[in-house]
Amino acid sequence: MTTGLWLGLGGGVATVGLHVLARMLTHYAALRASDRETFLIIELGGLGGRMGLVFVVMIVVFLYAPVHVPTYVGTLLGLLFVSIAFEIWMIVRRMRQDGLMARD
Repeated sequence: MTTGLWLGLGGGVATVGLHVLARMLTHYAALRASDRETFLIIELGGLGGRMGLVFVVMIVVFLYAPVHVPTYVGTLLGLLFVSIAFEIWMIVRRMRQDGLMARD
């Protein structure tokens, strides 16, 4: 049981680490967008793709690793919420800096 707890914790952290790496690459690509629409398409499309990737990794972990499921899911969800909130904050801040916010 102890091994499953540690694997659940480590697996959740590793899965979110993969998500953060993919987020950095997506954000890097979005910053090179020529306009606001392209920027948002890259950012939101990347978010959907990353969530799909996390889902696939989660299924593989459940099938092949002896993780403690509540620990894995709790770690994964907690870190994903923090990560996505930080991502939204970064996007809004960058859009304000670059004057990409919609004007009235």
